[in-house]
Amino acid sequence: MALDGVLLKRITNIMNDNVPVKINKINQPSNHEFVFQCFAGKKINLFISTHPLFSRIQWTHEKTSANLDQTHMLVLMRKHLDGGIITKIEQYGFDRVIELHIEHRDDMGVIRPYRLIIELLGKYANVIIVNDEGLIIDALKRISPFENSQRAIVAGGEYDYPPQFDKKDFTELSTYDPHESLSHQFNGISPLLEKEILYRLKTQDPQSIVDEIMTSNTLYIYKNDYHILELKHLNQEAVEKPIMEGLDEFYRDLQERDRVKAHTGDLLKLIRRELKRSKQKLPKLYDDLDKALDCDHLREKGDLLFAFASNNPKGNDSITLNDFEGNEVVVDLDPRYGGKDNARLYFKKYNKAKTSLMYLEDQIQKTEARIEYFENLYVQTEQATVEDAQEITEELLNSGIINQRRLKQSKQQKKKKKPNYTVLQYDDETTIYIGKNNIQNEAITFKVARKDDIWFHAAYTGGAHVLIKTPELDEPKLRLCAQLAAYFSKNRLGSSVEIHYTQARNIKKIPGAAPGLVSLGTHKGMFIDPDETYILHSIDTMKIKQQ
Repeated sequence: MALDGVLLKRITNIMNDNVPVKINKINQPSNHEFVFQCFAGKKINLFISTHPLFSRIQWTHEKTSANLDQTHMLVLMRKHLDGGIITKIEQYGFDRVIELHIEHRDDMGVIRPYRLIIELLGKYANVIIVNDEGLIIDALKRISPFENSQRAIVAGGEYDYPPQFDKKDFTELSTYDPHESLSHQFNGISPLLEKEILYRLKTQDPQSIVDEIMTSNTLYIYKNDYHILELKHLNQEAVEKPIMEGLDEFYRDLQERDRVKAHTGDLLKLIRRELKRSKQKLPKLYDDLDKALDCDHLREKGDLLFAFASNNPKGNDSITLNDFEGNEVVVDLDPRYGGKDNARLYFKKYNKAKTSLMYLEDQIQKTEARIEYFENLYVQTEQATVEDAQEITEELLNSGIINQRRLKQSKQQKKKKKPNYTVLQYDDETTIYIGKNNIQNEAITFKVARKDDIWFHAAYTGGAHVLIKTPELDEPKLRLCAQLAAYFSKNRLGSSVEIHYTQARNIKKIPGAAPGLVSLGTHKGMFIDPDETYILHSIDTMKIKQQ
């Protein structure tokens, strides 16, 4: 659900209790999100989202994803707001418009006031930087006069608030008209809140409802909704959390899935395209191979022409000859040439077909390997986090699959040289490493691993390289590693997944093969059913940490 004006008013009041705060750094984890790393006696992050479904503003302690590359809005924010002091946070009436009043010292040492205006208006959500003269410096979403003649959002233009409707403040709820919709009478009331207020008005007076909302410090979280007022009309059990913590909990998974989708959408499209090309190419190669293998008839026809029709004149389309066993054979001819020249043409075709055999077999092998590579990459991308997706993009860029025009973007990604593989601390003496893409797999298998470490992988399919460093591999450790290898593979949803495991000394890199592909020597096998609940619980309790 989207924030309504009433809920936003309470959030604004709570946030305002923390100001003034200094902005230490501004990041942009995605196209819709900004994070202001602030300090006010302690570190605190200001989170702003303009996502059409998840738009909000709040204090958060959640760890955010890696920063996007420089965008025009991020550059301007850092220029005009980075290092500034947020002196006040206020809401425009009960509308979903928030203003951050920021004082920033410029390069000349002059303190200049700015307003960062956050309009949380669903799909029209926007972030706008306004100077002390009320002029727009720039906006996340520019709106030209051709798109909206009444309210343009362009650099250099004067900022105007969104148009207000002739409604009362929510605090005047006691003056409501029972014959008209509450959302038509008062600002800031969403359909969800209206249903709850109408439900409560049967037994509760309007002013007590207003007081309860405006003093609430609790967020009531339901399956698909939340509010600072307990939603009794839903007749559901709610999870109660402090407001900021509750917002983090409600949006955590939704937000992460959206971030991953934003980073992997183009990747999946590219991988599907490459897979389609290779799968269409393979049958054609096999057809050409069959034709090349069936080329002896070309040599035989050339022999017959040399033996029995070498003096055949030009102008004939075909000739009927008896082969060396007395059978009649019709030999097609090129009318431009005589018998000897047509015989030479048949031998030329025969030699070309024989020569192409080696090339076709090589192309078939490479195409099959390419299909396997992209199928593995597709699985890795589907299961990727934002950081994993960035590493996959870097891998495709380095291999030339992604256009080199994106090289400038990749240079910034390369600053983070250490692969983002996952580490689990099982106990004081045991550490488990999980690689969820080819770059991470290569690092774990050939850089982190020592000869006696135990290596796991799902058999005959693409998946994670799982490595355990332990003085003793007992049954619980063995089964956990097997579970991880099965879960982070193409067979995540399967049953009785076969897992191969061996000492790292038995793993060899295949010369010339794609990243992540290895050959396996002596090994053991086992079958296991992936248990998502057990795996996720194990990861949480072992305090997973990203490298």
